[in-house]
Order: sequence, then C-alpha cells, then structure tokens
Amino acid sequence: MFKIIISLLIALSVPILVIPIFIKIQKKYKIGQRIRQEGPDLHQHKAGTPTMGGIVILFSVLISLLIFQPEDKTVYVVFLLFCGFGFVGFLDDFIKYYKGRSLGLKARSKIAMQLLICFFFFIWYFQNESVTQTVMLPFSQDSLYLPLILFIPFVILVFISSTNAVNLTDGLDGLATGLMIIALISYTIIAFFQGQKDLGTLSLIVIFSCFGFMFYNFHPAKIFLGDVGSLGLGGVLAAIAVITRTELFLLLIGGVFVIETLSVIIQVCSIKIKKKPVFKMSPLHHHFEMLQWKEVHIILLFWVAGIMFSLIGLIAYSFN
Repeated sequence: MFKIIISLLIALSVPILVIPIFIKIQKKYKIGQRIRQEGPDLHQHKAGTPTMGGIVILFSVLISLLIFQPEDKTVYVVFLLFCGFGFVGFLDDFIKYYKGRSLGLKARSKIAMQLLICFFFFIWYFQNESVTQTVMLPFSQDSLYLPLILFIPFVILVFISSTNAVNLTDGLDGLATGLMIIALISYTIIAFFQGQKDLGTLSLIVIFSCFGFMFYNFHPAKIFLGDVGSLGLGGVLAAIAVITRTELFLLLIGGVFVIETLSVIIQVCSIKIKKKPVFKMSPLHHHFEMLQWKEVHIILLFWVAGIMFSLIGLIAYSFN
C-alpha cells in the first residue's frame, strides 16, 4: 500500500515539476503547435504553444511504475502499448515541427504503424494462459464469444478507433485530458472489482499523471498533449478495455469520444453525398466554437457529458 501511495504522489508531482522545464526547452528551440489552416480562426493565437506534453505523462508513468513494481506482467504490456502508440504520435508531432506544417504522418502510414502495434499485442495476448475471446455485454450478466476471425478485427478496431478518437477530441485546452481522467476512473473501478489490482493501480497512476499535466493544460493552456499524448492515452484506454473484456462498455464510458468521431464521419459523408455540411465545423467541439461559445464553457459541457456517459457505463456493468 505504501508503494502505491508513493507511486501516485510521484505520478502527480512529476508533471508539475518537469513541465515548466519542458516548456522552456521547447520555447528555446521554437518547438510549438502548428494550427491547421482549415481549423477555426479562434485558434490562431495558440500557434507556437509548446506541445508533446504526452512525453512528460509517459515519463511520469514510467517513474511511478519503477517504484510500484507490479507483479502482473499485463501492466507492463499496457505501458508498452502506451509507448508504442505514443511513438506513432511522436513521429507525427516531429514531422509537423521539422517540416513546419500542420500535417504530420500520412493517414495510411499512421494506420499501418498502429496495425503493427496491434500485431505485437496479439502475439502476447494469445500466449497468455488467461486469454479469452469473450466480450462482456452492457446491461447483462452474459458474455459474447467471438471466433478468432471476428475477435482479431474487433480488437484492432477498438485500438485504432480509441486512439484516433482521443486524437480528434484533443482540440480544446484540457478537453481530452479531462475526458481521459473521467473515463479511466470508471475503468479503475472495473479493474479493481475484477480483482486486477495492478491494472487498476496503473489506471490510477495514469489518472494522477493527467491531473498533474492539467495544471498546465487547462484553459488557457501553456502546453498541449500533442499526438504523442492523445494517441498514447487512447492506446491505454483501449488496452484496459480489452484486458477487462469491456470493449463494448468503451462506447458508453468514452461516449464523448464516440460522438466527436461520429461528428467527423457524418460531416465528411454529408459533404461527399449532399455537397453540404451538417455542422459548422467538425469535430463537434469546433461546431460550438463557431456558434460563439466560450472555450471554457464547451470544455465544461463536454466534461459533464463525459461524467454522465461514464456513470451510464458503470450502471451497465454487472457488479454482482
């Protein structure tokens, strides 16, 4: 218990202490956020804001795990997934900085690298004695068994959709970070209930690291997650969902991420088919910005929605 408390305190403290140094380094070398030309004009003042804060969160989690020293190897696999998806995001961020543009990795390259990470995950997953191809059903005590031909693409879909959904949502100060905290609180409860104490503790460590990061990420943000943070954290969320067999619950617990992603899909389809947009701009948070909502009000609204979705997800889980 003592190790857990120390680990959590370190997870909270490292971002608070390290980020000011991280910001100074980025400002010295003129590393900063590139704003998409198709994005809202309201964001132009954010150009040059230090980014890639996800590196500090990853470092914070690493230090905390070295102290916690979990016995369950699953925790290390989840951390490696954090590193893997975070590395894809880092390449994306680095290309934006190096080439001085808002476009990083090409979509097909990003997806190919994510698929490769999923491949290595499956190598571990199917060597695990406790492996199962069952998926728990919301609002039911039953589970659904998926044959291998369906299970593999299903899990791949969970990872890729989760990482990219968090990435799409990371468009306002602290929005994605706050929603990650909310979603992971629900998964912490589920992991501990299932007896996966080390996994639950890892989830708590990530939560505390995100809280530390929020000191500088909340509006007005002094640093952004960057793709290294949003893709990495999305990978953690997906990994915990897969390991706890609650992939379908992710649609509820991560409801805001789902809605943000759907808003993009709907917008693209509408423009291609009807030649006109449904929203003033997508993802959805930009639509509210175009309606002249204050950024902090949009963030708080989405956080409240995230809390509601997480509660629905917990209600849907059978704690019997």
